[in-house]
Amino acid sequence: MADDDAVAQLLDLARDIFGTPVAALTRTGPPGQRPLVEQASSTLDPRATARLLEREDLLRAAPAVDVLRPDGTPGGRLLGVPAADAEPLGSRQVEALNVVAALVAGVLHHRDRRRDEHRGRLASLDALVEGRGRSTVLQPIVDLRTGDVVGAEALSRFTGEDGYPRGPEQVFADARSAGAGVRLERAALASALALLPVLPAGAYLSVNASAEALMDSVTHEVLLASRPERIVVEVTEHDPVADYAALAESTAVLRAGGLRLAVDDAGSGFASLQHVLHLSPDVVKLDIAFVRGIDADPARRAVARALVGFASEVGSTMVAEGVERPGELAVLRELGVHCAQGYLLGRPVVPPLRLVRPDDTTTLLLPAQPRDPCPPPPPPPLR
Repeated sequence: MADDDAVAQLLDLARDIFGTPVAALTRTGPPGQRPLVEQASSTLDPRATARLLEREDLLRAAPAVDVLRPDGTPGGRLLGVPAADAEPLGSRQVEALNVVAALVAGVLHHRDRRRDEHRGRLASLDALVEGRGRSTVLQPIVDLRTGDVVGAEALSRFTGEDGYPRGPEQVFADARSAGAGVRLERAALASALALLPVLPAGAYLSVNASAEALMDSVTHEVLLASRPERIVVEVTEHDPVADYAALAESTAVLRAGGLRLAVDDAGSGFASLQHVLHLSPDVVKLDIAFVRGIDADPARRAVARALVGFASEVGSTMVAEGVERPGELAVLRELGVHCAQGYLLGRPVVPPLRLVRPDDTTTLLLPAQPRDPCPPPPPPPLR
């Protein structure tokens, strides 16, 4: 039940106990000013109720009981507003009204606490948007045929006021629930795009964006203001897409500007497959759930094989995520997955991204072969 509805029901009960046509909850106003009527219950029409409350001395009105905060300080008053002179309250009425006032105080306390927490989250999100407590790391994307670093995914990292790390998924979820999701995404995109110069020559930068952010005109300006031909935008699966036609039209504008499109976490849910079908991405990223243990699980291999075949049919490049063991890597190569990322191939690091050295794991596992590297297909021609 909403807080206002709970208070409304308690005011109805208070009005019956007062025996008056109107019961009101008042909160203390600025010094020297009359108290504020926060909510009222009335058997009269709105105009008559307003007139009755207007003529009442809310500061000294009787009958009334105090609403006390949990720490015992005044938080307002419950007033019975009579149409004529009111009868004094009996002891049982006062006792019942004090119980109602305590219940109202509990509802108000929880509401005020939630409001304070909401304001605190907004202040924290403002700080994150400005860059305080937020950083960007890069994880290399490696060509499984040559061992070359052909790209890097930019990942946001967050630190709370207590100095401890905060999960990116939770931070972005909090931002969306507070109405600041797209704003935080834009800030993260701007920070990521600023790292393009530190990437190896010719490597692309993969950034994440929700469908909501991709339909935002300011986000378009941020993405197209850099080197769009070196950017791959991964469509994340935060919320269901209500209008794929609108999303496809919006991403078509970005692709016409040179950006390439990827679908993240392919196979992890119905929405990701819908993204693939409706958006015809340049890159399909195989979800970590199908990569982890793929060398020991025929079912995972079957799903991965199907997705690799599908990506090939539609002309997309397959990138496997979350590769952590040599056995997983070997199976992915056998299945024809061309590119991958994961701790085995390179952990997310603070820029600059280090190039592969002769003693790096990637070089040892991936001897060079006479094949071309596998960056995503070239961008469509400008229109």
